[in-house]
Amino acid sequence: MQSAVPVAEASSAESPHEPAHIAARIARWADDGRQGPMTLELYPTLACNLDCQFCDTTDRHRPPVDELSPERLAAVVDEAAAMGVRRVFVLGGGEPLLRKDTPALLHRIKALGMEGVLTTNGTKLDARLAEQLLADGWEEVHVSIDGATAEVHDRLRGQRGAFKRTVRNACRLSRLRRARGAAGPKLALHFVITTENVHQLADTVRLAHALGAHRVDFDALIAYRPEQQALALTDTQAQALPGLAREALAVADQLGIATTLAHFLDRRSVQRGQELPTGADAPGIHGAPCLKAWHYLVVQSDGRSSPCCVLAGEGGSVAERAVADVWADDPFLETIRRGMLDGRPHPRCRECSWNILAHERAIRSALPTDAADPPAASALSRGA
Repeated sequence: MQSAVPVAEASSAESPHEPAHIAARIARWADDGRQGPMTLELYPTLACNLDCQFCDTTDRHRPPVDELSPERLAAVVDEAAAMGVRRVFVLGGGEPLLRKDTPALLHRIKALGMEGVLTTNGTKLDARLAEQLLADGWEEVHVSIDGATAEVHDRLRGQRGAFKRTVRNACRLSRLRRARGAAGPKLALHFVITTENVHQLADTVRLAHALGAHRVDFDALIAYRPEQQALALTDTQAQALPGLAREALAVADQLGIATTLAHFLDRRSVQRGQELPTGADAPGIHGAPCLKAWHYLVVQSDGRSSPCCVLAGEGGSVAERAVADVWADDPFLETIRRGMLDGRPHPRCRECSWNILAHERAIRSALPTDAADPPAASALSRGA
């Protein structure tokens, strides 16, 4: 039986990504009982048509195994809406547009009144889907581009011609949006900084401007395997990174492009995986290193859950259980929540992106000063 989760009331003008709105929902846990997540992150598939050198999805070229059916994926979206989810990310350990039913899933998300964000490598973003996204009022499309030139991008992405297809499709989406005078979908670029492309930060900002993008999310490399470690910045590049980031920031300011480059003005941000995130010098929720376990839910292609992309697939599955039930009493989620309240993040939290951690700090800072710690999920399920 699906657990009842209060649907938070919110103005349609509120952004579900705004730290203050997320903080307000987290604060309601103590007084109003368990709240649903603000954001659902869905991975329709782990399969991919590219072969990115830095990708951490080892099964991206294997035949799909145990993927949720189109019917169950649609039901997950329905259940999320009933729980008060306000924003749905559709992305993947692979390329979400490889699934034939993904366009229908995107349409359903908007039909249910939720914000939609699609992350794609851009090669499959065809004219038909672009028209659908415009007609549905889709909010954002994030396109992964890891080089300002075809030579660099295609080498990192493992496929000749990938840059040309991605740029062509991104341009078409922006052109159609301008022609229709539509507010969205807005275009953003994702860029992982490696030894191959660190010299192209400023040029990537210029490319974003040419493509009609409003933001570039630069991120640090996370290296697990030898081929990923080979892409780590050299000591010389690491020393040069703050200066390159400042140069690119100046270009971004001139062109009106938002970026995450401020996180790279310190060379300690060169590579993820070095240090566990720390919270504020305060007890409980006000000092928690990360609050995602109270406002964010990730569902993998096979239904397994987690509170974030780093821990993807480590929690209980929604394949045969209601999303609300997993959110309410999954042992892994509860372990993460208790650990964060005690200032003890999961060991793998050291792999988190600086961009995500900065957003979590902003949420924590926006918590009401009198916000009490959320009660344990086990206590809520007992009616305590």
